[in-house]
Amino acid sequence: MGRDFAIFRTLGKHHPIRTEQHDSRWLNDPRFVGVHLIPESDNPEDDKIYLFFKENAIDGEHAGKATHARIGQLCKNDLGGHRSLVNKWTTFLKARLVCSVPGNNGIETHFDELQDVFLMSTKDPKSPIIYAVFTTSSNIFKGSAVCMYSMTDIRRVFLGPYAHRDGPNYQWVPFQGRVPYPRPGTCPSKTFGGFDTTKDLPDEVVTFARSHPAMFNPVYPINNRPIIVKTDVDYQFTQIVVDKVEAEDWTV
Repeated sequence: MGRDFAIFRTLGKHHPIRTEQHDSRWLNDPRFVGVHLIPESDNPEDDKIYLFFKENAIDGEHAGKATHARIGQLCKNDLGGHRSLVNKWTTFLKARLVCSVPGNNGIETHFDELQDVFLMSTKDPKSPIIYAVFTTSSNIFKGSAVCMYSMTDIRRVFLGPYAHRDGPNYQWVPFQGRVPYPRPGTCPSKTFGGFDTTKDLPDEVVTFARSHPAMFNPVYPINNRPIIVKTDVDYQFTQIVVDKVEAEDWTV
């Protein structure tokens, strides 16, 4: 829609719903890679939609120039707000996905160009393992990396501090004030709080959600590093498929 980037839901029995318009805090020139429904609990009312995308950074010295890989979340049963965020998502949150190689002097080589994701199912449908392929937009070198993420780490970040702009330089810092109840991003259900729909949420919850869509902490990969790194080659990874095979270890 021109320069109006949005996540829409237009099908089904409910009124169309979308992200906030023309607000770079929500979406800043996003390029979407994948979307998956992942259960949050045994109650279907808690089901969440997870979106994988990359967007232009809006913080730090590289704002507008660097790319950040993102994971976003939405509640499947989000109906929008009653007075604020009418027909807009009230449960949208996003966090940065980090895939980097630690280097000397604390300098990390970041792979921020998210290309593809694959969810490997486990015995627990609520906890798939997420494999993601990244490339780099660096002018210094070209390379690819594969990182693995756990839903435990992802959920921990979404339960952590929200990103908040404060101070004389208007920098992003962790929000230190009182977070309204129920916690913004929580799905309306009998599991948490007992609200029937997002239209029943208190105004302060919806107002907070509107101005704090991003989490302060990033999601780091399992073991804090990629499982595969390829550099100094004339190709880059663009897609990934993961398979699980039975193997027998032999001890001599």
